[in-house]
Amino acid sequence: MPRDRIINAHNRPTSAAYCNFLQLLLVAITLAAALPVVADEISGKFSGVYGHETAISPAESETNFDVQTFAGGPDADSFSQVCERLKRRIEGIWLGDSPAEHWRPACQVVLHASRESYLASVGRSGGQTRGSSLIGRHGNMIVSRRIDLLVDQQGNTSALAHELTHVVLAGGLGGRPLPPWLDEGIATLADPDRKLSRHHRDCREALDRGTAFDLTRLITLQRLSSPNQFPAFYGQSVTLVDFLCDREGPEKILPFAALALEAGYDRALRESFDIDGVAHLERLWLDHVQTGQHPTPFQPVSLRSIP
Repeated sequence: MPRDRIINAHNRPTSAAYCNFLQLLLVAITLAAALPVVADEISGKFSGVYGHETAISPAESETNFDVQTFAGGPDADSFSQVCERLKRRIEGIWLGDSPAEHWRPACQVVLHASRESYLASVGRSGGQTRGSSLIGRHGNMIVSRRIDLLVDQQGNTSALAHELTHVVLAGGLGGRPLPPWLDEGIATLADPDRKLSRHHRDCREALDRGTAFDLTRLITLQRLSSPNQFPAFYGQSVTLVDFLCDREGPEKILPFAALALEAGYDRALRESFDIDGVAHLERLWLDHVQTGQHPTPFQPVSLRSIP
């Protein structure tokens, strides 16, 4: 979770409408002899895209990430290349044909061996999290990028894709921050399937109990007033982004967001998705949630396989 948004704290089924897209891009994660680094597996909606190998140059990996590890932890240079490949994949999904951004300053990635070390960096409110991202801004200019990750006993960093997605998205609108529901909804699509399944369940339970946000409030919300709102917020946000991706594809999301910030959601929905305003979106989204499929199990790739 980004520490500059919502509260200082801190699945996905593949639907029939998106099958053609996934069939074109679904590639198994492999250990290539020329690239001995194993990328973390990304499950959920874009598992195939995130798992596709992308060649990078040593100069690029040195440019975008500054990794700090711990004694006996993952190799910093190898982990930097993991991050670089994930960055390229995330940019390919959400930024489309836009040229890859070379980050200045580089993104600081801090790997923690213990929860005590992790919480000392992100704060006690992050006690239920395994990753956190922090974007420093001066106006629309990004002046710092940082990701903190807790490495578990098996060597996994399951939050890497989620937090790196936040950092990539931070520059997606020319430095302007995304609305919280979009920022979290997009990043959550990179989460492990078991976590996405929980978010979908939370969304349905909030709707059944009458504790869900109405969509007008959700898309204009800047901060949550209570941690009790987290389940509904995350569940609704990820299912709403998921619905929009199914309708037109992920490449439409950021242009839609830019238009919504300038001209309002009703116009942006009509021009980007042929949806007649927020009320019409709410009806379509509710039907999407009620007919959703169950996600497949997640099997993380251990960072211990990184030399």
